[in-house]
Amino acid sequence: MNLKDLNHLAKAYREAMPYLAIGVQMAAMVIIMFLVGKWADDKFSTQPWLMIVGIFFGISAGFYHFFKFVSAESKKSNTSNKNEN
Repeated sequence: MNLKDLNHLAKAYREAMPYLAIGVQMAAMVIIMFLVGKWADDKFSTQPWLMIVGIFFGISAGFYHFFKFVSAESKKSNTSNKNEN
């Protein structure tokens, strides 16, 4: 593998990294809100309601962040396509 191939591979990883990170961020939001809800359930003895609310809040926040990311990437792609034409 020569230096030119390594540069192409590095460029591909740099371009794919935001898409790989969005999945990890969605999972992290759900897990963090699950843990917050579980902690609140233990603190206030409301099992399992705050944990369920936390899970749904984490899922909602994950999808909000996902759609915001996709919208920004779509606008960026449309702008670059207009500049090329």
